[in-house]
Amino acid sequence: MWPEKGEPPGSAHHSTSMPPIDNVGKGSTTTVAAAAAAPSATIEMQSIIDEMRTHDFDSIRFATYRAACKLRFIQKKTNVHKVDIWNMIEAFRENGLNALPVHSQVKSSRLELLLTTVYHNLNKRLDPSQQIDTDRSITLLQSFLLGAYDKQQTGRLTVFSIKIALATICAGKLVDKLRYIFSQIADPSGAMDHDRFADFLENALALATAVFEAPTFGYTEAAPAQCFPKDSTVNVSLFVETFLAEPTPSCLMWLPLLHRMASVEHVYHPVQCDACQARSFTGFRYKCQRCANYQLCQSCFWRGRTSGSHSNEHEMKEYSSYKSPTKQLAHSLHKSLQCLPTASAKAGSSPFDSRLHSSSSRPALDLSNIIPATPNALRRLHPPDPKPAAAAAAPPLFLPGQLSNGGADDEHRLIARYSAKLSGRAEYPVGSGRSLSERCLDDRTMIARLEEENSEMIREMNRLDSQVALSEDDHMSLIRERKWRLEEQMFAMQAKRRELMTQLEQLLPALNCDLLSAADDITNNMSTLVRHLDTATQEALVNGRASS
Repeated sequence: MWPEKGEPPGSAHHSTSMPPIDNVGKGSTTTVAAAAAAPSATIEMQSIIDEMRTHDFDSIRFATYRAACKLRFIQKKTNVHKVDIWNMIEAFRENGLNALPVHSQVKSSRLELLLTTVYHNLNKRLDPSQQIDTDRSITLLQSFLLGAYDKQQTGRLTVFSIKIALATICAGKLVDKLRYIFSQIADPSGAMDHDRFADFLENALALATAVFEAPTFGYTEAAPAQCFPKDSTVNVSLFVETFLAEPTPSCLMWLPLLHRMASVEHVYHPVQCDACQARSFTGFRYKCQRCANYQLCQSCFWRGRTSGSHSNEHEMKEYSSYKSPTKQLAHSLHKSLQCLPTASAKAGSSPFDSRLHSSSSRPALDLSNIIPATPNALRRLHPPDPKPAAAAAAPPLFLPGQLSNGGADDEHRLIARYSAKLSGRAEYPVGSGRSLSERCLDDRTMIARLEEENSEMIREMNRLDSQVALSEDDHMSLIRERKWRLEEQMFAMQAKRRELMTQLEQLLPALNCDLLSAADDITNNMSTLVRHLDTATQEALVNGRASS
């Protein structure tokens, strides 16, 4: 199953263009099992083959899934799935493999020492109740690696084969593994060496061959060209993207599937499989795109089990997670009700710019519906007509009914009439209302002052928002400068670390030679001392007998 177009690898569901069904590998386990019974095969390898046969992996229709299932079985059987790539690299360094040429051969005893370091360090990290049988794991993994790479039964493996095999089948992120593998096949300029890449491909495909998938994933001379053209320049980014992209090169399709299979191993699906009628299952889930609500577990789908009117020719979709129908409906509603982005949220604008824009474009508060307009505002809206000089000399009294241009005067007039009615008067005293007009004037003056204070507060808020946005921009600039300085320091420390590692790798061979020489000298001295003691003892015995 491969992701749909535009869908990243490892997503929740995948499209249904399945890899070709390959039945060539079926039944080959029995043939190799017979060969494993020969004197050249170990008892441990035979036990792995026998247990693999009980899981019926050969009945899986798809070669990619079949190879991934078998290698996942090897991972879990040898407990190497509990060791991540970084601990494996550290074990390489502790055992001095980085100081050896990649194509130099080491004895199986050196491989056993490496695996002892790996598994003993693993037990130190595990809880006492979860610790593994290190001797059993070392024996099984050593037998598997010798069976995969030591075809001539010389008891020796190359350093490159050991690194590639353990880096491929250990735990960890695929991108980290690919970066480490690229460091092993890159030339000094940082570009991929095509000859070393061919060696890597041969060693990686030897793992699939070791689990009897050579007819589909065996190494051929044309395999490197399926990944990269012969004369192309490949850097680490292109190398990683090629094996993470979809579709993956056909010779290594099982590698990303192996990691996806490990990630969904404990994913729980509370639905019923329509083939085996299991009420729930873990792993991958497959849903038919033609039959209504027809779902299969991974075991039934891989082996072609069906029921009812469903056919293996129907299009299926692979799911690596489960969402309840309620969550799916809520997610659909959320997507359908999402608001469109506003015109101010332009592409490339920062949140601080949008915040500054929203604060500067904030409209002033409209209080016309809350409090009546002031006389000053009415005069600005409706300039007074020229009046006679006698009228101009009159005192500026604003009684109800004098300003008839706005609706506020009508409101005040109604209020005055209602007050007069409450006080027991029949009508509003227009002539004797000077004290009331003075109070109205004071009220309107206070309202005007409040409006001015409100405008001043709005201007102050806008100014503070602008200052906050600018200060946040300055703060982000300081953070970026600090980040750049830290990155420069980190690069310098990494360069220093690489230099120290190079010096350490140069010193390790000399240190090993010195230790071996010292051990030989100590052994010789001890042997000489033992001989002298034996001689002295014999002489003492002879002298004692002579004296007696």
